[in-house]
Amino acid sequence: MNNKKTIIVAGGGPAGLMAAWRLAPHFRVLVFEKENTCGRKFLVAGKGGLNITNSTGGDALFSRYIPGGFADEALTLFGPQQLQDWLSALGIPTYTGSSGRVFPIRELKASEVLRRMIASVVSRGAGFYLNHRLVSFDQEMKFIFDTPDGNKVVKADYAVLAFGGASWPVTGSDGKWTNMLNACGIETLKFQPSNCGVEIDWPPAVLEFHEGKPLKNVELSVNGKTSKGEVLITACGLEGNALYPLIPGIRQSLAEGEVPVLTIDFKPFNQPAQLMKRLGNAKPGSSAYLKCFGLSPQALAVVKALTGKEEYLDCGLFVSKLKGAPVKIKALRPLEEAISSVGGLVLSEISGDYSLRKFPRIFAIGEMLDWDAPTGGFLLQACFSMGYFAGTALLKREGFGSAFE
Repeated sequence: MNNKKTIIVAGGGPAGLMAAWRLAPHFRVLVFEKENTCGRKFLVAGKGGLNITNSTGGDALFSRYIPGGFADEALTLFGPQQLQDWLSALGIPTYTGSSGRVFPIRELKASEVLRRMIASVVSRGAGFYLNHRLVSFDQEMKFIFDTPDGNKVVKADYAVLAFGGASWPVTGSDGKWTNMLNACGIETLKFQPSNCGVEIDWPPAVLEFHEGKPLKNVELSVNGKTSKGEVLITACGLEGNALYPLIPGIRQSLAEGEVPVLTIDFKPFNQPAQLMKRLGNAKPGSSAYLKCFGLSPQALAVVKALTGKEEYLDCGLFVSKLKGAPVKIKALRPLEEAISSVGGLVLSEISGDYSLRKFPRIFAIGEMLDWDAPTGGFLLQACFSMGYFAGTALLKREGFGSAFE
């Protein structure tokens, strides 16, 4: 007879899979996924190369997360190196690319990485149930799932909720679970886009000739925060890795009714005097600016669009604009296009071990919580870290080993 306690894991993404992996040797773990396969958003994230974590550590790692401190313990217990070691043990070697971004070796597609993770969870004793959407639960730990065969009732000793956020809803990450939590008296916030593009009114000349082209090696600034890298000119505005770390500040300004102004430095590694020296006695104009400053045609087009004719033909004024071109932001792009989201479960509803204060035997982890981080491997790392940490906390509660060994 199996006397192991039953643990439900609702959600088959990275956070849920990690929690199930940690718990499966000691409990009867049942993983329920509402879609017909686990990790659909994980697979979409891997289409352009699966950036699974980042080699950044210590305070530099902690500083990437908002609000500060909410994930420090989880990241300390199971950080980037521990994740890479875990992946290696599963037969998923990794390598570190630019800016500390960590990827599985190129021979391994995201689908194979996911397959090996799931296989490891199964090998440790967990069971999987697809097309099972959790629709309600109560204080008696009775969970009701909507399935192709009708409602299914499952009793559990513990549960781990890992529903995900609300970005990329085409993958099933729709955020509709908030209604279920609200019915239980648990507070949630409306989801908003993060790591997303912004809307800008480009002049027709920019879009006609330069839509889809990158602005490389730029420095973006807004509300006193800066970020270097590359952005892409889109039909709606801008998007890209250099922009994403600034989205929290832009979102806050928009919420306060302000019009955020994004400043673009097209030559962040040069001082104005150096740029003026490059021009020498060249006649002001497009040919000289392209040649002397090494600008791309799209960069010049954007600066020109933001500069009056007199400014454009005055070398000093043009250089000033080159070092700080202001762009007004109208709005963020919608959730459907965002890489991640903020909102969801209010952090005050959970304890330090990620258990719900109103339902202490139920844990909540991953993107369903109200937190933020930039791209670059930080989002996935936090999901894996929270899954491991919550699993470890539950093991401790049941007397398996020391606190967080």
